[in-house]
Amino acid sequence: MANAGASDTRTDEDLMVSYQSGDRGAFEELYARYAKQIHNFHRRAAARSEAADDLLQQTFLKLHTGRRRYRPDAPFRHWIFTIARNVLRDDGRQRRRRISVDVQEFDERAPSNVEGHARNARPEVGLIVTEQLGILPLTQREVIVLSRYQGMRYAEIGELLGISENAVKQRAFQGMQKLRRSLSVVETQVGEP
Repeated sequence: MANAGASDTRTDEDLMVSYQSGDRGAFEELYARYAKQIHNFHRRAAARSEAADDLLQQTFLKLHTGRRRYRPDAPFRHWIFTIARNVLRDDGRQRRRRISVDVQEFDERAPSNVEGHARNARPEVGLIVTEQLGILPLTQREVIVLSRYQGMRYAEIGELLGISENAVKQRAFQGMQKLRRSLSVVETQVGEP
């Protein structure tokens, strides 16, 4: 990274405009500013948290290939999270197409694995929350991840998703209700001898 000792004081939008003009250092600074946030978004919102690294790379690849479409009057944060969200949705669609495992066969094997795991070790709370987040519908999961983990306001999320702030609040409420119910079930199962 150019100028590794000094942080670039330009705004995200200025950096993106510089990158559009060929400034590789501007891209590196944007990556330094957003890679962790985007990775965390993918880790928590993706159905497979292990896919977060690949989804992060795809997000920045799409930023690169679509850099000419960026408009400087648009907030960069909004733009990059829109890209990340689209990458997440594309990945979900591709995964659904590739699944060739017989779901019924999988369901028959799953209970014994879960029971053995619960008896042998008490999983970390963070892992349980991440697992339960993965069960939520994407529309609820992305709202919770963007608000709780990325610190976005409901109005900002609504703008990003193209829905009203009230719709965001409703999705967050419904998602949190489902999450609470599923966590209480998991807590009861893990607490059983």
